[in-house]
Amino acid sequence: MRKITCTLLVPVFVLSLLAGCTSSPKAKEETGAFKTQQIQTFVETENTHVLQTLEQDLVGDPVKEKVVLYAEQSKDGMPLSWSLVVNGIEKVKLSPEDGLYSFAEVKFADVDGDQKEEVLLYRQSSGSAGARGLNIYKTTGENWQELFSVNNTTEADDKRFEVKYMGNYYAGFEDKETGLKSTIQLDKARYKGIEHMLQGISTWIDPIVDYSLVDHNGDGVKEIVTIQRVIGVAHADTIGLLKTTYKMERGRYKAVTLTLCDNNDKPLAEVKL
Repeated sequence: MRKITCTLLVPVFVLSLLAGCTSSPKAKEETGAFKTQQIQTFVETENTHVLQTLEQDLVGDPVKEKVVLYAEQSKDGMPLSWSLVVNGIEKVKLSPEDGLYSFAEVKFADVDGDQKEEVLLYRQSSGSAGARGLNIYKTTGENWQELFSVNNTTEADDKRFEVKYMGNYYAGFEDKETGLKSTIQLDKARYKGIEHMLQGISTWIDPIVDYSLVDHNGDGVKEIVTIQRVIGVAHADTIGLLKTTYKMERGRYKAVTLTLCDNNDKPLAEVKL
């Protein structure tokens, strides 16, 4: 009798194990999917505000997606973060980078020549420097691919760059990191009556204030040129432009050249990066 009982218990035990093995992954999968959905789904709060609402074809089908740009704001109205939400799913979340940016805007453009528009997320400063940020995303697939972003700060400029007045209406410029070096000729008439201020020219490089997207060789892939101002005797006095050119390499933009121009956009010196 004992032998029969053991014989019956073994198959029952094995079947229960098999049942547990087959149901457990499914349960885990469902739980995991639910958690992922909870994390990705954007939930509005009393601190979130709609900045833009657009309808755009992001995946190349006849159905347009609903794209909403949100700002999470503090009690005093300053942005804490920006969220780009597509059909209720948060795709991108960016911080204001230590208060550098105050506003945000979404645009669309085909930057890689595949006949599909990428998402361009701009941020703008409200300060006198007019700092501007840009992140570009390719929207194919569930997870977006970041094609372009750049650190737009000038905290280390005093160590990296050196700008000083050399006399006779010339200012010297040097980038110690890349070796870019040149002199900038100043307009004598511009400083009439304030010549004494020329001695006060020192290192003052603004953050990126603009981005130029241009297809120079006609292959459909755009180059990105960032523009920074080199400041003279006062913030309104632009004596030069520092331009960094980015080209697409292996699915992401990479800096390839750094160019110093005068305030009339004439190239003075250039180095490869």
